[in-house]
Amino acid sequence: MPEIGELLVKRAVNQFNRAYRRHDKVVCNGVVKLIAALVNQQLVHELLALQLCILLLETPTDDSVETVVTFVTECGAALAEVSPQALNSIFERLRSILHEGAIDKRVQYMIEGLYAVRKSNFADYPAVLPELDLVEAEDQITHEVSLGEQLDLEETLDYFTFDPDFEANEAAYVRVRREILGDDSDSESGDDDDDDDD
Repeated sequence: MPEIGELLVKRAVNQFNRAYRRHDKVVCNGVVKLIAALVNQQLVHELLALQLCILLLETPTDDSVETVVTFVTECGAALAEVSPQALNSIFERLRSILHEGAIDKRVQYMIEGLYAVRKSNFADYPAVLPELDLVEAEDQITHEVSLGEQLDLEETLDYFTFDPDFEANEAAYVRVRREILGDDSDSESGDDDDDDDD
């Protein structure tokens, strides 16, 4: 469902913004890996990836450069495919940071390692693994979310609300599921077994 993907993207961006403002490196790295996976699956537009890199490299610190290296390692193959010029500009910025020498040696080695990964065309870090390439290209919906925009996180969805029309809505869901996935008699027999237990 596209709405769920959009909500996931919005919440990931919000989580990144919060972690970045708080200088929470651990959360920031985790969310960056999630956003990289969303970029790889083309669930989010590559402009978000580029905005993220620009923000982190604007005033480079050891932590921000390390986060960018992690991010580009994870989604560099996808960026090289859809936006090679932008990826080149990120690498040029990393090169200038490397030549300035203002960052820790460990982070400098990480940048050099990223250049080696790039030289191998991200062979060890494919954009999408074949077993995860489940949606046809024409059926994919890519969401455009910006780091700076105000996002509706739909926090009311976090709480359970009673549905007085549950039976009717469940029947409509079963119809839609059959229409999309085809007739699936195995799951129905499992549903009937659950009803017998009550």
